[in-house]
Amino acid sequence: MGSPYPQHPRRASRRARTRAAAAAAVVPLVVAGLTAAAGPAAAEPSLPEVFPEYLKETAAPVEYTDGVYVVQLAADPIATYDGGVSGLDATTPAEGETIDFGAAAVEEYGDFLAGERADVIDEYDVDALVEYDTVLNGFAAELTAAEAEALAASDKVLSVLPDVIYQPTGAVDTTGFMDLSGRDGAWKEEFGSAEHAGEGVIVGVLDSGIWPENPALAPLSEPRPDQDVIDAKWNGECETGTDDDPAGNIECNNKLIGARWYDSRGLGADSYASPRDADGHGTHTATTAAGNYKTRVEIDGEKIGTFSGLAPAARIAAYKVCWPDAGCAGADINKAIDDAVKNGVDVINFSVGSTGTAEFLDTTSWAFRAAAQAGVFVAASAGNDGPTSTVDHQEPWVTTVAASSHDQTFRTELEFGRSDIEVAALVGEAEWPVKLAVDAAYDDADPAAAATCNAGTLDPAKSEGYAIVCVRGNTFAANADQVFDVGGLALIVVDQYERGPASVVTSQSVPVVHVSYSDGQDLTAWIASKSRPKVEVETSELEDQNAPFMAAFSSNGPALAAGQNLLKPDVTAPGLEVLAGITPDNHAGNDFATAQGTSMASPHIAGLAALLVSAHPDWSPMAVKSALMTTSYQTDQDGDAIQRGTEDATPFDFGAGHADGAEMFDPGLVYDSDVVDWVQYVCGTDEAYKIQSLCNSYGSIDPSQLNYPSVTVAELTGVYEVTRTVTNVSDKKSTYNAEITAPAGFDVEVDNSRLTLEPGASASYTLTITRTDAAFDEWSFGDITWVEKKRHRTIHEVYSPIVVRPSQLSAADEVTFSGASGSEELTGVSGFDGTLGVSVSGLAASEVSTAALSDPDGSSFPTDTPAENSHVASFEFTTPADAAQVRFSTFDDDHPAGTDLDVFVYLKEGDELTLVGLSATGSSNETVDLPGGYTFVVFVDEYAGPSPLDVVLHAWTVPASDEGNLSVTPAEQAVTLAGEYSLALSWSDLEADSRYLGILGYTADGEAVSSTTVNIAT
Repeated sequence: MGSPYPQHPRRASRRARTRAAAAAAVVPLVVAGLTAAAGPAAAEPSLPEVFPEYLKETAAPVEYTDGVYVVQLAADPIATYDGGVSGLDATTPAEGETIDFGAAAVEEYGDFLAGERADVIDEYDVDALVEYDTVLNGFAAELTAAEAEALAASDKVLSVLPDVIYQPTGAVDTTGFMDLSGRDGAWKEEFGSAEHAGEGVIVGVLDSGIWPENPALAPLSEPRPDQDVIDAKWNGECETGTDDDPAGNIECNNKLIGARWYDSRGLGADSYASPRDADGHGTHTATTAAGNYKTRVEIDGEKIGTFSGLAPAARIAAYKVCWPDAGCAGADINKAIDDAVKNGVDVINFSVGSTGTAEFLDTTSWAFRAAAQAGVFVAASAGNDGPTSTVDHQEPWVTTVAASSHDQTFRTELEFGRSDIEVAALVGEAEWPVKLAVDAAYDDADPAAAATCNAGTLDPAKSEGYAIVCVRGNTFAANADQVFDVGGLALIVVDQYERGPASVVTSQSVPVVHVSYSDGQDLTAWIASKSRPKVEVETSELEDQNAPFMAAFSSNGPALAAGQNLLKPDVTAPGLEVLAGITPDNHAGNDFATAQGTSMASPHIAGLAALLVSAHPDWSPMAVKSALMTTSYQTDQDGDAIQRGTEDATPFDFGAGHADGAEMFDPGLVYDSDVVDWVQYVCGTDEAYKIQSLCNSYGSIDPSQLNYPSVTVAELTGVYEVTRTVTNVSDKKSTYNAEITAPAGFDVEVDNSRLTLEPGASASYTLTITRTDAAFDEWSFGDITWVEKKRHRTIHEVYSPIVVRPSQLSAADEVTFSGASGSEELTGVSGFDGTLGVSVSGLAASEVSTAALSDPDGSSFPTDTPAENSHVASFEFTTPADAAQVRFSTFDDDHPAGTDLDVFVYLKEGDELTLVGLSATGSSNETVDLPGGYTFVVFVDEYAGPSPLDVVLHAWTVPASDEGNLSVTPAEQAVTLAGEYSLALSWSDLEADSRYLGILGYTADGEAVSSTTVNIAT
């Protein structure tokens, strides 16, 4: 099932994204869930090969413009308040418990928060769109830039961040493959039968709504043995709809116990004004997680068999936050999280997201942090941008899920002429007249666009009554909708290059057939040779296949946030060819359909978590995560390594491995963490400034030291120690022995290789990871497994991947000093045994250029058509080829308070200008570094500030030579693996009121390895 939500091109400028979010509240985010064949993303500006590494976006504080913002107030929300306000008791739940919203302390603190919110709203005279008190304390509101800035300056306010628009990411019955169904499956072993699997648990699904009439959501038989448990925790409601939109009205039952919808931003103007699902995404994810047991499935009149959700006895609460063609507003997502926790859900599935970036902390991830603290497990999709380092949901309190295959697939024979080929499809027997898309296109359509069935290329007069053959290039859903709209009978998709056998099976508005590249060449040649070609398909049959293998689209690591020191995704689960409930409106009247994406994988983990919560209601969300990760497996059914394409997959593809629905119930040991650990983790990352007041109170840890079920060290200089703590969750005293597979090129030792723990007891161990001969800057993979055996029989295996990357030197990237003369000491850590050399380039004083600017208007800089105007000046520089570095900078200190400058640097070749670097933060501190030997044109844009303004640009061309004004000693020194080194730095005779730049170049046994940029202001 392809997604109707649009793909958005990546943009070059972070600043442009920030301003667009504030002004239009639409951040370009990639669909993270339903795509089967995504088209190519828009390319970055074409650059000479030497420059791509220089085109970097500079992390920026919030840029306040008119728009919708989420305002978080300083006081903790209910889920995280641990006391401190006079007369008000703590409301955060104890470990293993949930919030009692009927308790006097919770009601009193809720009233206190409501009063504070009302005071702030009144004081600043804003109209709140939605208000939060459980996982966030604050409100969302449409604000002017001045209002946003004034609120941000208030000591009553923690943060003011632009609202964002997220996108949804993303039978065959997968329950057997997950070791749940069957005589020896976990349903029977843990719950007695499938009818009781997941009892007492509520799964909240934040998505595109729900189709309550789906057979997988039919009422459960009564009386329910868990009804008292559900009644005690459920505080939600069923919003049935409005009189203005009777077609959207719904009813709940004892399966779908709650449904709500959110549209504070007006995104759903063209859809059902109710929780009803107009898209199918939400119904598919909800029924995957907790659809009823053995629901009969019929597709296109063919009886397929039965379907079961992973936690068939669990209840479902649907929170509609996503709208077709419009996305999902962050303000509404936050409110839905707030409500879901307040309503009493135990598990949240969030098959929604964006392309992974170097940042992970926004108001939604922070709200999920509070939900986890309140005892709610959160599963989220990893994204569909693989295979690149774009994994989404990098926050440690969320379980991030990759997509892989399962052991069943639908296949059929497609016959043409005297040939027949095996294709991937879920169809009934049919015969179709067939036509190539280029022959069904408008006469003036671009042939390349027509071949892939781009929107608006197919001519209804030529297409009606035919199966249309499209070259793969868009989502299957998009192409199917194009064919349906022009009266076509079916869609046949041919791969555009050799990918192996046809493998994509999706159900859409018309029947869909997927053909491999080689078979597709034969098919298209035959069609082109016939005057009235027809093809036939047989009724699809279910076949077994070796599994799992990773889905090509599944986003992977290394995660970019936290200095790449946390492994994401966490686990993988089926996300290919997943059969589940759907909306009949846009699926040819069917109630079930196959879909694929990490959107489909995430609810598998949400369903497994529901089973774990049902079996172990006292476990924390992190204990549940740990059980899923440490009992996972890394091989396919043939015993070979899980594959990605033709290569062995790695933990960057599948995290700890594929979830095991049977082993997870008895993991033996778990790695747990709590909100203090999470705050300290954030405070050890580059995003600490977002919660600086908490960092001041709680301190920080290196991200690799978070007590996580995996170990990741991104810059290991020789030797590094990592400490973890495990807790015995079995009911018996247990002894474990460590079995270590060291990453290639490393030695790994554990300080305590034998752990004996009483039930509920914890113990810590420290791994010492030492590089031996691993290639520098290359990732390497290993693991530690704690094994409990009795009488030579293995009782528990507690598995954790180890992911490391060695570095030759730990040195400061940049240092800043002041004074015409002075001295300082620089220290670092060596990652090798040998000789560390250091040389000096510079110091060089900046060349200062000025220009008069006026009339800043807050518009985004037109990067494709740069030009001077009243608030934009340009400066041209020709730089020597032997320069060690070229830098262009502006500074706050050179300009009046409130000035906001942006710098854009272009390579000049003849009359052509090509963007090669930019810096666009919310201040005037902007810097772009480039190599020498080129002519550059630097544009300085006054985005905001006084008018007129004398803008000051500094340009440095640092020579490769030592200019004699900076010295470093010793020039060479013997260093040892993981040993500290020290350098004495001194400078003298610099001119007053100047800015100098130099480079310290480091070598390891004569080979260049790193550098430190030295700034000195006099």
